[in-house]
This record gives sequence, structure tokens and C-alpha cells, in this order.
Amino acid sequence: MRRLILPFLLATMACGIPAAAQAQMGTIRLDNWLYYQENFDGSVRWQYRPRVFVPFAIGDGWTFTQRVDVPFYYTDKTGPANTSGGYEFRVSDALVEEIFDTPDVAKNFRLRTSVRFVFPTGGQSPFGSDQWQVAPGLGFNWRLPELLRGVTVAPYARYFFGFDPRSQGVTTVRNLNIFPSVDFRLTGNWALSLYPEQAISYNDRTNQWFVPIEAMLVNQPSKEFSYGFGGAYALSRGDGSYRWLAEARLSFFF
Repeated sequence: MRRLILPFLLATMACGIPAAAQAQMGTIRLDNWLYYQENFDGSVRWQYRPRVFVPFAIGDGWTFTQRVDVPFYYTDKTGPANTSGGYEFRVSDALVEEIFDTPDVAKNFRLRTSVRFVFPTGGQSPFGSDQWQVAPGLGFNWRLPELLRGVTVAPYARYFFGFDPRSQGVTTVRNLNIFPSVDFRLTGNWALSLYPEQAISYNDRTNQWFVPIEAMLVNQPSKEFSYGFGGAYALSRGDGSYRWLAEARLSFFF
């Protein structure tokens, strides 16, 4: 399967280059995420995750966005790649995502769909899932500027399919992620975001839900950068889940 998927991805990217070259590039966004989390098993994990979004206006109100994430873990969680339980630093599973936004289908209402490809660059647990994954996604963005100081409702869902595990004994992923995202404009340049990053998830293999609550305060003092800080707390316990985490984001716009 891996021998088939790599040529497919390369062909897809090659086909997209002429269209992207003819489209109008928008503002590039570079996110720098930093997380600290404590897990139910007593282990902790630091994560640094650089992320880039490159949008293109492709005509008639449609937008295509290329997203790339390369996460890095520093953790004492035990697993096949860290049997001693000491702190180790490694790259985790990188991803690319192809995102399409429609023009307004109603007033201030746009649909979004995407497909994400996750690569087994992190290897075995606790740094990676040791398998390839593909995740189709679907959601919408509904801006309500007249409500309160301005509200944006942007729920999203992805379903992850794992395949072609690289080691024996690896269970392929079947996981639903749900983001009931809502943004509230506050005073000045501040906003409150609910569920901007951490998902409510359902593990289709174990039939278990993991339900956190997440909030983040975001400030954009200029067009060139923004920053935010927040956290999440687990309301239920799921497979490999965290008890709580703190997160911060620094974004640059080019």
C-alpha cells in the first residue's frame, strides 16, 4: 500500500502545481504551537508544533489552502520507542492537509472540506502511531457579526483511517475527531476561542469517547502577528488521553 500511496501523492501535488500557480496566493500564516500536558498514567509531554497555511483564491469565491505540520515531542511516556521511560526528544508524525472552502452558500456561511495525510515519521509509540493515516473532514464557518461583539461558529469533524502499519502488533487507527469550535470577539483585539485545537474523539476500535473542554484567549495587535494562550481539561478518560494540558500559540502572517 505504501508503494502505491507515495506515487499517488506525488502525482496529486504535481497536478496541483499548475492550478496553484495560476491562482492568487493569499496571506501565508505560520503558527508556532507549544503544549505541556500531564497524562493519566503520570507521564508528561512537551510538544512544539510548527504549522504553515498557504491559501490560494482559485476563482468564483473558492479557496484552496495547503497545510503542513511537523510536531516534535519531548516525553517520559513509556512505549516501544521509549522502553526505559526516560525523557526523549524526537519528531512525531508529520502531516499535510488539502483544504477547500466554498464561496458563501448563504449570508456569511461557507462550507469546508479537506483530506489529511499523516506520515509515520514518528515511528512507534510514544512518538508516533507507526502507520499511515488518511482523514477526510467536513464542516462549516458561520460568521454572526451582529451577535454580541461578533461570533463565529465553525464546527469541524475528521475521521482517521490507519493502514499499512510498519511494525507487528500495531492496531490501525479508526478515530473520529469533533471540534465544536466557536469564537467570541471581546474588547479591543482580543477573542475567546472554544475548541480551537483539542478534539472530542471517539475510538472506533475500543468504543470509547474522550471528552475534554478547551478554551483559548487570542490577541492580534497587528496584521503581522498574533498570540494566544489557553488549555484543556479532560472530562472523561479515553485511550492514551491526557488529564490536562496548557498551550500557547504565536502566529506570523506574511
